[in-house]
Amino acid sequence: MGNHNTNPLDIPEIISIIGSFLDRTDIIRCICVSKTFHFSLIGLIWKRINVRGLGRLRTYRIPTNEALEKHKKYIEELDFDDFFASVFSSLQGCNRLRLVEYHTWKTFKRSNLSELSDLIKSHSSTITELRLRGSSLRGAWSAVLECAHLEALVIFEACIPNDEVDPFFQVCKKIKTLMMHEVHIDQLPRDFLDEGTCKYIFPNIQRLLLWDTLISCPPHPYTSKYCFGILTRRCPELRSLNFLNLDQDIHPSQRLNFGFYKVVFLEHQFTLSNLSSLYTRAEIRDEDMATLLKQMTELRRLEVPYCDFGPLSLRELLADEQEILEDGQIMRRRRDQRLCDTVEILIFRRQSGITDGIAQPILSNCPCLRKLEGPNATVTEIADGAEWVCTGLTRMRIGLKVDVDQWTAQGKEKRRIVYERIRGLTQLAWFDSWEFRRLLSFPGL
Repeated sequence: MGNHNTNPLDIPEIISIIGSFLDRTDIIRCICVSKTFHFSLIGLIWKRINVRGLGRLRTYRIPTNEALEKHKKYIEELDFDDFFASVFSSLQGCNRLRLVEYHTWKTFKRSNLSELSDLIKSHSSTITELRLRGSSLRGAWSAVLECAHLEALVIFEACIPNDEVDPFFQVCKKIKTLMMHEVHIDQLPRDFLDEGTCKYIFPNIQRLLLWDTLISCPPHPYTSKYCFGILTRRCPELRSLNFLNLDQDIHPSQRLNFGFYKVVFLEHQFTLSNLSSLYTRAEIRDEDMATLLKQMTELRRLEVPYCDFGPLSLRELLADEQEILEDGQIMRRRRDQRLCDTVEILIFRRQSGITDGIAQPILSNCPCLRKLEGPNATVTEIADGAEWVCTGLTRMRIGLKVDVDQWTAQGKEKRRIVYERIRGLTQLAWFDSWEFRRLLSFPGL
């Protein structure tokens, strides 16, 4: 039988759980309490190492060789901010290392990039995620290609020159997550846009983010948006798409105006049937959004602030059937779940007449909904409509029109019904709740 008199703070498992809730400063204090505390918590100190400048003198905190060797078995994440210490280039045997970050606010030094590549190569069997920020990543892709289990690549403010484009795409074929923010790709391979090519298919990418990313010299007469649309369409397992690009194309009047949304979703339908999360600021008509929703099997997040989400889109959101492509024919098939049964976030154009009457059906048919922005509703629609099912709603910004007279008994009763439904959203942000209650309040409520 166990000793019931054992102090819980003498049990390493309990100490480790407590340590997971503490910040680094508190953990450092705690490891001085006893040997049990030290051995239970030391791994949390070394789990993530941050090497960065301190103050104006840019003094860098660098672990010694001896300390790294002694504690390398705990290291899971390395974060270098504008500096790479050579002591890490020779580091080997970090069997838990999965994430490496390097951020520089100027051009990568060749020596730093070479040392970073050595670190990556030494841990190519364990690294699963890389986050790189720097104007040039020249020479790094050969090292990245050696990472057998790489799943996520995040790139900020970088340029990919012509001679690095091919190895970069080779990396993209391996990963599940690709995120690029302010990345400039000099030029695409000549055969990239060929419809018949299988060379540039990205079979593993499930999450794709493209923010202010540009192809400096896209093939004439196409734009960057068109090229990125083709890239997106070649990710058959894509589940989450986040696209935001400023119109930076050179001489746009001399190029064909292919919108990203049109290239991805309308030109070749049924290519992204696994998509369940979409963010884009593209202008989308109601009928075009409805076309996409018809093809989707599941919907979790739809953030389209410039979309006219109207009656056609609503119909597909609530539909029991979807369209599928079978033997070259478009067929209707019954859904396992309606899209409204799984959606958690809905954000579309606000103060648009086409969204009139949309809010009440959404609120009464989307049980998992947490955020809703955009649609319009009247007090009468809500009071006369079905009960709301989205009890976990945390944010609701809709255009509520008070279309009843507060001085009549009928008007007061309808206001009261809507007021009580707002009160029932116990997780709703206070500022949203307060605004609705202010609109609905009347003497005696």
